[in-house]
Amino acid sequence: MPGTITRSLRLSAVRKDAATLSAVESIGGRRVFKFKASDGDFDRYSDRLNVKGWRVDGYNANGVVLYNHDDGASASLTGAEPQLPIGKGRVYVEGDALMVDIEFDDEDEFAKKVERKVSKGILNAVSVRYLMLPGQYRQNERGGYDCDAQELLEISVVTIPGNARAVRSKSLDEGADDLVERVAKRVVELLDARAEAKSTDEEAVEDEQKSEPDEEDVEDESKSADEEDVEGEQKSEPDEDEDETKGFNAADAAKSFVEAFKGYIRGVKE
Repeated sequence: MPGTITRSLRLSAVRKDAATLSAVESIGGRRVFKFKASDGDFDRYSDRLNVKGWRVDGYNANGVVLYNHDDGASASLTGAEPQLPIGKGRVYVEGDALMVDIEFDDEDEFAKKVERKVSKGILNAVSVRYLMLPGQYRQNERGGYDCDAQELLEISVVTIPGNARAVRSKSLDEGADDLVERVAKRVVELLDARAEAKSTDEEAVEDEQKSEPDEEDVEDESKSADEEDVEGEQKSEPDEDEDETKGFNAADAAKSFVEAFKGYIRGVKE
């Protein structure tokens, strides 16, 4: 990570890294990557940041996402072309962590390269640059700082994280489609097998009934015409259980299952 980390009482900005929490979800056709940007535990610099103390309004008003904290400032010294932001981010506190949703610029070739490496799990971490607010930090027992309030300046996708927990945890969303399709296929197989077995059993019962004289048929011969009319009406009434069985379609049921299961594992809230 370029530059140095200053820890004087006149601390101006610090960069800290954290891990990817989940891979990607589709929001309105856009690919949005969700990262864990910071938590309240000790990092590798022995600092602790109060999760509830993040000031994020300024960042969300200008949510730039950089690569390795390259904001183009060094380009003026080297004469190189300034590195532009590779995407935009939106941060929020969720539970005991600061989270960021990142959408990469799909019209920028370099940003698309970074996105592909993030998607493949080659790049796994983000890093926050922030200001410790005056009077809101103090030295702790490990020699670092405990900070009660800090302002977020920018977030970068980085190659080498500085947070010991900056190890990407595989999201259920990765490979979810394949998992759901395999489960759905098995559901269809089981439902079809069940329907086939039921049909076979019913045919066997019908054959058995046809081959043996039915006592009820003998009794029916002595029944009055009125009784036969009543039975005829009863037979003409549809059996609810039978109708439900006939109207059941395993493929449609599996399709509904797929959609419901995908929504569940992605945590989509409608």
